[in-house]
Amino acid sequence: MKKFKIISLLLVGVFLLSACGTAGPETIKIGINAPITGDIPKVGEGSKFAAEMWLEDVEAAGGLDVGGTKYTVELVIEDNESKAESATKANTKMITQDEVLVIVGPQSSKQAVPAGEVANNYSTPMVSPWSTNPATTLDRPWVFRG
Repeated sequence: MKKFKIISLLLVGVFLLSACGTAGPETIKIGINAPITGDIPKVGEGSKFAAEMWLEDVEAAGGLDVGGTKYTVELVIEDNESKAESATKANTKMITQDEVLVIVGPQSSKQAVPAGEVANNYSTPMVSPWSTNPATTLDRPWVFRG
């Protein structure tokens, strides 16, 4: 199931990069909004570990191939502390300061719903791996649930 989520995220990234034409970035930044601390730190730890394993595979392949062009990938990992307010701050920072192309997370609905509003307002794709609340994606074309 994790591979499906990562593939979905990458397809969104490919779509966005193809819209940019040849003037796309040399490095693709992917944001990870995870509960590293707080109520569910094992979830955040697992998310961070999975993202880092995926990045190792991408680096071993010489980068992420998008339309015949290889891009380096940088992960921007932010701790949402298992709190809604921290999740929205993390998304805002990753989008406005770190300039991520896409965001994976937050995982749980209580963080994904408010963080999804931020992502949607900034027209930044966000995939919540296991949010079950339909409000996460309701009227939010930039937000997806895995």
